[in-house]
Amino acid sequence: MSSKSSNAVLAKARAMYGRCLKDNDYRQLADCRTVPEIAAYLKTRTSYGRALTGLVDGEIHRGQLEPMLRQNLYLDIYALSRYTSDKSVAFSEFIISKMEIEQIIRFLMLLNINRPEDYAYSMPLSLDKFAALSFGEMAKARSYDDLLASLRNTKYFSVLSEFSPRENERIKITEIELALNIKNYASAIEAMSASKSKTEQKELTNIFNAMLDFENLARILRLKKYYGFETDKIRSMLIPYGKLSKKTLDELCSADNVNDVYDLARSTYLGKMLTKLQYSNPGQITDALVNVYCKHHLRLSPNPTIVMISYVYLKEIELHNIVNIIEATRYGMSADEKLKLPVR
Repeated sequence: MSSKSSNAVLAKARAMYGRCLKDNDYRQLADCRTVPEIAAYLKTRTSYGRALTGLVDGEIHRGQLEPMLRQNLYLDIYALSRYTSDKSVAFSEFIISKMEIEQIIRFLMLLNINRPEDYAYSMPLSLDKFAALSFGEMAKARSYDDLLASLRNTKYFSVLSEFSPRENERIKITEIELALNIKNYASAIEAMSASKSKTEQKELTNIFNAMLDFENLARILRLKKYYGFETDKIRSMLIPYGKLSKKTLDELCSADNVNDVYDLARSTYLGKMLTKLQYSNPGQITDALVNVYCKHHLRLSPNPTIVMISYVYLKEIELHNIVNIIEATRYGMSADEKLKLPVR
């Protein structure tokens, strides 16, 4: 990219981050008593207003609201793309694939409960501008074979075809998601290794390795705390990349309990960040680590790709926060309880 377009991307991404939710927004959302109240606040008081245009107050439920909010992130990525002619830097194929995988998994979850037709109401029309697959074609699918047919000419077909369910067998969504993500990370790492700039290669490798280590650590904590899986089972469910050595990952997987996992993790390069965290719930650990890491890079990195990746991850955390508050509101939790949920 030219110096001018690089500066434009940096400025635009940081300006977008400036419009993210603040502490007061989370307090206001926590005070809302219903999902329509949350939707009304987001529509009139935050940057999510454009994604909620046309929303009729009082006529919204959680299943409709989340996909509409996610459109906001897709619109941001599309807006950033106008500031550069280099598509590989503007979008980062990894980020786009990450979002496509998310949509495939969303469809598979609906297919597993025999409601694939519901996908048409939440498919991300704004993502169609730069996606490699057709969400419209995917929405027409009514079976796993139909889904495969709609994805035949995409890089996802080979992975999904390996997991075709037998008759009356449930779709193995967890295994599919893991396989798709492994392939996505592998492609990103291969692309980074081909970079002519050693400095950029090192910077991008560092941020991807950190994201992988965050995700794997949280996965180990979750599988050990909630499922009690054995070491080999946990190891098989990790993404096989990252900065943490195989020996360290094996030790984390074989730890006796969650506290031992934390103690071992603190002896790695993650230790400094872990000591800063105010969260102990495995479901919050990944977001908390990413939050600390990406805020630092968004503010200080001169690399437009890293700033864009950081912005996208921070926006994802914000979406998780909103969804968690929505769920807590549906279950009647108090405002004080809801305020403990967002990772900030």
